Amino acid sequence: MTGEQAGSVLAALGLVPLLTMSHPRLRALGFAAWSVGVLIVAGDLLSSPIATLRVEATRRPALATAGILVGLIGLAVAAWLLDRWPWLLLIAAVAAAPARIPFHAGGQEANLLVPMYGVIAAAAVVAGWRMLRGAPDPVRLGWVGWAAAALILFSALSMLWTVDRHEGSVEMLFFYLPFGFLLARLGGLAPGTRDLKVALWVQVALAVLFSAVAFFQEAAHHLFWNPKVIVANEYAAFFRVNSLFWDSSIYGRFLALTLVLLAGVCAYRRMAWQVLAVMAVLFVGLYFAYSQSSLLALAAGALLLGTGIWSRRVTIGLASAALVVGLAALAVALHGNSTTSVSSDRSTLVSDGARVVRHHPLDGAGIGGFARASLAGTKHPDRVAGAASHTTPVTVIAEIGPVGLLLYIALLVAVAAAALHGPGPPAVRLTLAAAFGALFAASLFYNAFFEDPACWILMALIATLPAQTVPLREAPA
Repeated sequence: MTGEQAGSVLAALGLVPLLTMSHPRLRALGFAAWSVGVLIVAGDLLSSPIATLRVEATRRPALATAGILVGLIGLAVAAWLLDRWPWLLLIAAVAAAPARIPFHAGGQEANLLVPMYGVIAAAAVVAGWRMLRGAPDPVRLGWVGWAAAALILFSALSMLWTVDRHEGSVEMLFFYLPFGFLLARLGGLAPGTRDLKVALWVQVALAVLFSAVAFFQEAAHHLFWNPKVIVANEYAAFFRVNSLFWDSSIYGRFLALTLVLLAGVCAYRRMAWQVLAVMAVLFVGLYFAYSQSSLLALAAGALLLGTGIWSRRVTIGLASAALVVGLAALAVALHGNSTTSVSSDRSTLVSDGARVVRHHPLDGAGIGGFARASLAGTKHPDRVAGAASHTTPVTVIAEIGPVGLLLYIALLVAVAAAALHGPGPPAVRLTLAAAFGALFAASLFYNAFFEDPACWILMALIATLPAQTVPLREAPA
């Protein structure tokens, strides 16, 4: 067993008591296991970038020392703030969720959620300090916590048979393990109306900022970061923006999520013209992204919001009409075109997923193994960059098999049950559930469900809303 495999399993085992149990000693053991496991995976996976940074540090020791001191001071200050005002963890997580920083070291390039990892590191320091003091550290996630713990643990176990151990380690280190811990820490909060309002203001402020940047890009026909989108715009009949994001679809999904949350405010509190004006601005910003998955997410979120307002007859009628219109549009689009071109190559990737399932019907190809397994036996088995799945359910069953698919469904059911029958006010629960549903709809065409911190934040909020939270419609203006 390699260090990456052992570390992933150890850290995932540590998350089980953190996500599900209240016993102090079990939670302390879980935190220790998670911390050690994450360090083991990071040491194995990042050995090359760490070596590169070490070489650079020896060339500029004064600068490296200053950077380390600044980082430690910043971590200490952030941890002090989170310990003194725990509700700041929610605000910091919402603010950091969309920020992806280009990273290059050791010949590797990636867009990492560096600010979010900083927030999680500060939360880990606070968790360790509170456990040493014996301070109460409750968890309120209920069945959502159990389902998330089971899915993360089984994904980590699939590291033992994955066909791409490197990519599996990336998934565990940068997404499942840190975001599972974030879910556990947010699961100890009981967000009130003030906390939710501040979090929403932060989300909206960021969305307005990103839209403003997108408007500049549209007017100047100038993009940042992504050379692929820049080249594609040269040959397309439309100009696609990406704002401060690497990918246009990620930018669009962020705006769609914000629009659904604001629509919930309008639906359950009051139809304020200021909110409608902001929504209009954000929708224009979303339009320029030309992201089909984001528009689908917005439509799905709006439909879910409607189920809490409309009668059952109206809801069924509108859903049926949307289905008919969608099928008609698909039929028109397919007339004289291939499914590959209409679906932007998604149908090919789904076929690749079916091939992986046929070759690995019981255990899957292991976490991170979709691309390599789908190319096995082809002329170019190492060209994995363009073979990633764009459909989360297909990815789940292809990588962790039918057991993993059942655990994935169980997590969705647990979140839905908490949204429908949880103790929090229905208006807030249904608004958060609609936002979660929007992310799920987007993940059917863009595989970034568990990789999106917003998914884990929404799960935590839905599962932990206290009964005394003031409904949005009754909140003070």
